[in-house]
Amino acid sequence: MTLEERRKFPGINAQRADIIIAGAAIIETLMEELEISEIKISKSGLREGLLVDYLSKSEFSHLITQMSVRKRSIMQLGLACNFDEEHAHIVSRLALELFDSIQALGIYEFREEERELLEYGATLHDIGMFLSYDTHQSHAYHLIRESSLPGFQPEEIEIIANLAYFHRKNTPKKKHPNLTGLNKDIVKSIRVLSTLLRIAESLDRSHNGIISHVRFYIASTRSLVLEIQAQWECQLELWEVEKQKKYFKKIFGYNFQSKVIIDQGLETLPVLYTF
Repeated sequence: MTLEERRKFPGINAQRADIIIAGAAIIETLMEELEISEIKISKSGLREGLLVDYLSKSEFSHLITQMSVRKRSIMQLGLACNFDEEHAHIVSRLALELFDSIQALGIYEFREEERELLEYGATLHDIGMFLSYDTHQSHAYHLIRESSLPGFQPEEIEIIANLAYFHRKNTPKKKHPNLTGLNKDIVKSIRVLSTLLRIAESLDRSHNGIISHVRFYIASTRSLVLEIQAQWECQLELWEVEKQKKYFKKIFGYNFQSKVIIDQGLETLPVLYTF
């Protein structure tokens, strides 16, 4: 076959069509020299081994056998991209607290799998940072989509990748190229979950872990309070959260104001910010 014929052949990645012959020759030679009649391809690879090796040498070694395939896939990709693990976990925790409080209030009905996908999108939202800060959301999107995360369906990968993309700057508008061809349920999940992720990311804008806990509660018929428990003053975080108000109202139909409770040991100082 010519190169162009190989590119069109079913089962061959078009980008690998130029090296497929050399690769096949190496495998054939290996099998002949070792007198091997067949090869079984492992579903795991070097990256899975690196993750297990990393965890076995860390304080999390006892969690290896407890970690699901899906969780392992997410951690593997984050570690491969040298992500800020502490920040990722803080944003993930805050995003889930926002999710749980919205769900408890009954103002939106989430689908069963959306909480888990929000957690994973929050974990990986900054993995593009090692390539470029200014466009790291775009790099994160492509890294996630091209990583073929074991344990995930294609539509789940699309949601996680788009959560990483829309955690800053652009919001998921209907005609955005990322959303072209996706069904309406997937687009709806991206819009709703990215709203919560954008707030969670804002709440750790300084990357100092200032915010201990966060929750929504109802203030009036169409208004919520975002209660923020902080270790000290968090003006930068509040400034960033304020930017998310308009899109939050568009998605959930509620305005909200922020109430900050600063933890000062045995005493707390409540400060009400309205915006």
